[in-house]
Amino acid sequence: RVSVFSSHPDELQVQPDSFLLVAGALTELMLSFRPLVPGRLDVLINVVDTDTSELAGLPCYKKISYTNQYSTPRSFYLRSTHPWLLAFQPERLDIAENATARVGLSFEVADRQVTKFANYMEVLVFINDEEDKNEECFRIRVHFS
Repeated sequence: RVSVFSSHPDELQVQPDSFLLVAGALTELMLSFRPLVPGRLDVLINVVDTDTSELAGLPCYKKISYTNQYSTPRSFYLRSTHPWLLAFQPERLDIAENATARVGLSFEVADRQVTKFANYMEVLVFINDEEDKNEECFRIRVHFS
């Protein structure tokens, strides 16, 4: 059994906050983000084994939504600064006008030696259009346990 904790519980709520983590199974969490003030905010989510009080390890899978805000259908390509750490499924999103699509994020360290030299890594996610022009960029801070 694991519990989930947010570094900013007033702004980011996680449901369920406790569940059984089954190997090889998909567990989905609902994240509700309600900022209290404008500006940048780094939020850390920890998944903790309730028996050992240790952080649950990699790999980690998440899903996010991305919206095409244009009035025409568009294709978007996802890339990261650390492809050995973060993979996308699918890597290309074909989204109808003003529609939303979901993309899977898969975090997995192929070489565990990396975690000996750093507690975390910052990964930039680039969402580019069909002409490879950048539409958006997100920063994800991946903490190793």
